[in-house]
Amino acid sequence: MLEPARPGPRPLFRLRRRRVRTVAILPTLITLGNAVCGFFAMISIAQAWVPGADRQLHFERAALLILLAMIFDALDGKVARMTRTASSFGTQLDSLCDFLTFGVVPAFLTYGLCHDGPFGYRVVLVVSAFYLCFAATRLARFNVETGTDEKYHREFTGLPTPAAAGVVATIVIPWAAIENKWHVTDSLNSILNAGLPMIIFMLGLLMVSRVPYPHLLNKVLRGPRPFVTFVEIVVVGLLAVIFHEFALFLGFMGYAIIGPALWIRGRLLRRPAPGPGGAPEPPVEDSLF
Repeated sequence: MLEPARPGPRPLFRLRRRRVRTVAILPTLITLGNAVCGFFAMISIAQAWVPGADRQLHFERAALLILLAMIFDALDGKVARMTRTASSFGTQLDSLCDFLTFGVVPAFLTYGLCHDGPFGYRVVLVVSAFYLCFAATRLARFNVETGTDEKYHREFTGLPTPAAAGVVATIVIPWAAIENKWHVTDSLNSILNAGLPMIIFMLGLLMVSRVPYPHLLNKVLRGPRPFVTFVEIVVVGLLAVIFHEFALFLGFMGYAIIGPALWIRGRLLRRPAPGPGGAPEPPVEDSLF
């Protein structure tokens, strides 16, 4: 007679899957607008390779879509915190959309612009992939180390991916404008093809660095500020209108540079506090990566 099968040992822990039962409609739609802009930008870049297509027009359109996606990216988190609907689901969705628009699209745009430049397509391909990987790494680290409260968004560790993508996008806009006005195609293309791969290589390093970057909107617009700050904002706005082809590029590039500049300045001016017996304390570990 066969003995009945004995039940196996019960597991010590039973994993339960968490289900997303509710979704904040408005912040989610704004976040998805970011992804849609990135998708349309990739289509525009691909259309630039069609024989007979206007490459300047398609590349400029892709750059403008990156800038439009930055508006969606700035609004979704702010709206979620204002409506008290910030959640882990929104954070993960935002990072996926940011990876597409501010990681994949700038790398694809760089390869489309510079693959036939002086470095050759292999070097440009590797550098673009380098930027792509570091953008993904930076976003994953941000999700692990950052909460959903407003206090976590007043300063960034490493260059934010939207700012890095903004540097790439705003290089393309004045490039197309200058070509249309002064027709310096050959010299300008050689400068762009040689400079952009080096720029995105440095942007990739800055994204995964530990260099602190301020949140400019919170620094400038949050709370009362001196009257001179208002005057400076107006002057900068007027200059941006006059030199609109270069204003955005100078702004994004200046923001990318200000982090390392402030970090180096802090390292040079920091003096170790005296320890017991007058001996200086060993410096606190403050690595770049």
